[in-house]
Amino acid sequence: ILNLALPSVLISFLNGLLAAFSQSYVVVLGIYYKLQTFLYLPASGIVQGMRPVIGYNYGAGERERVSRIFQVALALCACIMMIGTVLCLAFASPLMALFTENVRTVVIGAHALRIICVGFLVSAVSVTASGALEGLGKGTPSFCIALLRYVIVIIPAAFLFGKILGANGVWLAFPVVEALTAVFAIILYQR
Repeated sequence: ILNLALPSVLISFLNGLLAAFSQSYVVVLGIYYKLQTFLYLPASGIVQGMRPVIGYNYGAGERERVSRIFQVALALCACIMMIGTVLCLAFASPLMALFTENVRTVVIGAHALRIICVGFLVSAVSVTASGALEGLGKGTPSFCIALLRYVIVIIPAAFLFGKILGANGVWLAFPVVEALTAVFAIILYQR
């Protein structure tokens, strides 16, 4: 329940932060979250399917199989995220234009999308590791990853980067947080 509530906390905070720059940035954030849903839903489906399979094999003592399942799920999620990164880099403006006709919003949205999408590939690590930990019955470490990703690291980073770099700093916080969370997720999963 808490894992599902954390993104709402983040969006509420970011809306307040971005509103100080311009309402257009708030619109861009909303559009980004609509677009990222198309990317993260397939990855989430893979992770959802991985959980019971990992749990079953872990319970059966098949540690090698657990490792292979994790690697396959990670590779599939990474492929999805790589495709998303390429699409967002190549078609940022047309993707934004699907949701708004305001030229200024499309321009700042395309710029934001190009910055944020740099973190998509590395986010596959924390998304997959979090799901694997849940499959292993380790809900607390999984929640710690989500807490880092949606609250503990990104909120201060977005605030600080936003003060220094403006709205671009808020967008930059996304890939920075994905990289830091991926490192933390790898450490937790290895333990």
